[in-house]
Amino acid sequence: MPRTLIIRFGALGDLCICGWFVSGLAAAAPGTHTTLVTKEKFAALARAFDGVDEVKVLPGRGLSALLGLARSLGLDGYDTVLDAHGVLRSHLLTLLMRRRPDARIRKDTGQRLRLLRNAPHAHAPLLPALNRSLLDRFLELTGPAAGRATSPRPPLAHLRPAERPSPRVGLAPGARWDSKRWPDNKFANLIDLLRECSAVPVTLFLGPDETPWYAGSRLAVAAARHPDVDVVRDRELIDVAGALARCSVTVTNDSGLLHLAEATGTPVVALFGPTVRAFGYYPLLPQSRVLELALDCRPCSRTGSRPCHRGDLACLEGIEATAVRDAVLPLLGGNPDPDGGA
Repeated sequence: MPRTLIIRFGALGDLCICGWFVSGLAAAAPGTHTTLVTKEKFAALARAFDGVDEVKVLPGRGLSALLGLARSLGLDGYDTVLDAHGVLRSHLLTLLMRRRPDARIRKDTGQRLRLLRNAPHAHAPLLPALNRSLLDRFLELTGPAAGRATSPRPPLAHLRPAERPSPRVGLAPGARWDSKRWPDNKFANLIDLLRECSAVPVTLFLGPDETPWYAGSRLAVAAARHPDVDVVRDRELIDVAGALARCSVTVTNDSGLLHLAEATGTPVVALFGPTVRAFGYYPLLPQSRVLELALDCRPCSRTGSRPCHRGDLACLEGIEATAVRDAVLPLLGGNPDPDGGA
């Protein structure tokens, strides 16, 4: 049996997109044993991906942890090793394994940094290197011919209920960086607007990073005002994925939950501010929608980590709750085809 090793430590969104790649590989080459290397906090989720036969965990951050992992992997005799992360740690891992990877992901970081320096171009024609998603970059790891033959698919689609559930809207108001968050008062307005025109229940997804700002926010007040708003808070990622799988559509920022929702086959209405399509993280499902504004200051940050230099967060403040509602309503017809394709 052919054995393939894929290295992707994180982050959540990147790992979920990598899951599309892995599930497609499994469909294109049945019988291949695939091992995925990732961080311990993502291990349970990764084990649930279609096409993943085994997960090897990076147990810590130090060199000793990396050395121990390399020794373990070096004993397994992989036919193919794919570095799907391309960072110093993955370089060191393959070096310590004494195994040159068969392919290493190309990030074209320099091209993306030039895009930042030469804004505005949120909607300008892209250089070929930037006209690719992260999934495209993963597919290139197997070569052009194999990549074309691979049919990527949502790796957690099996979490969707067998019976079509009643329509439900998910709201994921968090993001790692504040500058990527659609304001919480806008999410509050959206809840009220949805209640005015629909009886569809809402699930609000909150993680540890949302705790500081959520308590006492307008969003918290709006959620408490409507009894059919459920709050999913501080759950394990695999449990969050199961809850996302029961949603008809999820409204997200450019965040890890965008890609976790799509990994279950749930389409999203994604709100993009400081980041743009050229960075590779646009939604993959054809039913998903993106709302963004064509501003001269976009993009202003490759990851969204920089505070808004204008001070007004116009890229997200300018997206009205009515526009988001109008994008959500057509997607409430029930579960879409989870194999909708990329």
